[in-house]
Amino acid sequence: MTKTLVINYTPRNGSYTQILRDEFVKLAKSKTEMTYLDLAKTPPDLLVAENLNLVMDWNQGKRDFSDLELTVLANHHKLIDQVLENDHIVLACPIYNFSIPAAVKAWIDAVVVSDKTFYFNPETGFKGLCTDKKVVSIMVSGFDYTQSLEVKEYASSTLKQNFDFMGMASQQISAYGVDQNRDQLDSILGNAKQEIKTVVEEWYPN
Repeated sequence: MTKTLVINYTPRNGSYTQILRDEFVKLAKSKTEMTYLDLAKTPPDLLVAENLNLVMDWNQGKRDFSDLELTVLANHHKLIDQVLENDHIVLACPIYNFSIPAAVKAWIDAVVVSDKTFYFNPETGFKGLCTDKKVVSIMVSGFDYTQSLEVKEYASSTLKQNFDFMGMASQQISAYGVDQNRDQLDSILGNAKQEIKTVVEEWYPN
């Protein structure tokens, strides 16, 4: 049976993103082994100075760390291991202020790691190491960005760039305008649910 990592950042009461995340789980839970990661309840450690330097020391081969330092590193390494151990990844989050929430960016920063999820060769450049994985982003926004030429969101491109960089085949399901077009809410969520159903059928055909 395949393994699927389901990640969500859905702290708002009545979250539409949570509704769509739950729709995926409902349709797929009997078809794959699932691991759950709630970034609102267990946010990744930020790469503040101390944490960043520990990670850099580890990546450069150091292994002589204190118990406290190893605890910090364990949080970081667990997130990487979850990515490497799963065949599929689902990331459900809203768009905040035109981009991804801070906890989601912290997760990205934790898992985009040299010699783990990507490789660099001075002669050939960068190469993603996660080419055996598929990912879908489920994104919800109050504003419908498809209806404006002046206002743009960068959440979609940020996630896609990072997933592409790691070598993952990625796609996105968007539910835009849930506040701006509240009279169309059922249709917006219904279309997203249909797209989720299509992904589940493609990922888990048996």
